[in-house]
Amino acid sequence: MGSSNSDLIKPNILFLLLDSFRADKISGPDKNSLTPNFDYIKKNGVFFDHAISSSDSSLLSLAGLFSGKHPFKTGMRSSKLTKLIDTTSYLEFLKNHGYKLYGDIPKADSFLEIIPPDFENNEETFCTTRIGTDIKNVNRTSTGQKEFKEESRRITLDRLNSKMKEPWLFLMHAGDLHFPITNPKGFQDEKFGSDNYEKQVSAIDYWLGQVLEKVDLKKTLVVITGDHGSYIQSLNKESLNIDFQDRGDLQMKIGGISNRFPKFLEPLKLYLFLTRENISRKRKEKKIKDLNLKSHEVRGLLHQRSDPERLLFDEKIRVPLFMIGPKVDQGMTISQQVRLIDIFPTICEIVGIPDKDEKIDGVSLYPLLENRKIGNLVAYMESTPAIIIKPVIVIGIRTDKYKYFRNRYDSSKNVHLYDLENDPYEDNNIADRDKKIVEEMEDTLKKIINGFSLEKGCRLEDVDDDLGTEEINMVEKELKKMGYT
Repeated sequence: MGSSNSDLIKPNILFLLLDSFRADKISGPDKNSLTPNFDYIKKNGVFFDHAISSSDSSLLSLAGLFSGKHPFKTGMRSSKLTKLIDTTSYLEFLKNHGYKLYGDIPKADSFLEIIPPDFENNEETFCTTRIGTDIKNVNRTSTGQKEFKEESRRITLDRLNSKMKEPWLFLMHAGDLHFPITNPKGFQDEKFGSDNYEKQVSAIDYWLGQVLEKVDLKKTLVVITGDHGSYIQSLNKESLNIDFQDRGDLQMKIGGISNRFPKFLEPLKLYLFLTRENISRKRKEKKIKDLNLKSHEVRGLLHQRSDPERLLFDEKIRVPLFMIGPKVDQGMTISQQVRLIDIFPTICEIVGIPDKDEKIDGVSLYPLLENRKIGNLVAYMESTPAIIIKPVIVIGIRTDKYKYFRNRYDSSKNVHLYDLENDPYEDNNIADRDKKIVEEMEDTLKKIINGFSLEKGCRLEDVDDDLGTEEINMVEKELKKMGYT
């Protein structure tokens, strides 16, 4: 199956990026969705069940994914958006090697230099691209109220039915698993999962089956991953059933009204938002007060957009990675930790393109597919800033054995250390107990940063150019529409 490096026509690439896709919800004891098509890829392709994102949210994750670098080296810094520095996007790199680029992406992505503006197709971008349905048009009713109209989103399937110029790369960034979740018709039954998130995974799997029917896997490399994970706010175990999930349709309506607030009412909008969040949290805390819940269960249930702490637990940064197609037909599951920054170096080796000349942090994972060893890969992580609140930002690293993160600006604050082998749900912070390991992890973290400014996104002696105020406002506006605070 597949093309060799000497073939004149390189393999096509279908890259499906599923926003908020958690690894533990597609494999392992916490999986409850029906996923025959993802299971097919596991049996006939390659599945990495410990892929680690560079961040807990999209912007910095995408910066790492499409550059092969740690986000702070790209200029996409956490305190403010900036233009990319000394960085070529892998999409642009593949274009320079003959690939025709097609895409279906959220509107916020289109403002970033890591996503080229010149796709071959002319489908418009959306504030949230969804596989099943999308809120695309807003029509006024006879009463003057606005009514949200759901329209089928089948751009990817339609494009796969058309004749794209080969070799092509099609990128889709789908938001079906991103808050707020609205399950498509036919997937509300408990057999598809115990909560809205799990049911949505089942719905995506059904759509994936339609995609695989249209793709020639002998000449198309299919890559599926997530940009980051998500808290689910639902708990089902034994006789305990707690559901704090927000109604997707209601949240979209609230968001639509909120986005129409005039500029001068922004302080009132923030006050109403925080008041509502505070009332909601107190209600939740009261309901679970006397329950004997573990730390990871509590943080999942109580998570809210207004949380001041943006911490890097696995629910937010561990994602699945699937590959199937030419040279990726081994039927392997790989549990060694890998990183999103390794994906495109791996793609380059699979399709027979020498990697970028510029220095990157990612490595090709292809040796693992041939049962060859590569060194242990340390994953650098940083939390993404908020737009309208001031959160605690952290940075850290993850190894196969430990997770370490701390305050971005002060290594003595917000220090967390978890033994992943004995505490996979990260319930027990052992930073005070194992100070020697904290020192070792901090030393490794500093070596990764190695002279770079976490604020400037470049070396300390260099200066970068900021995005203009207008561009920043446009990106922030689109992110607010997607639920970021």
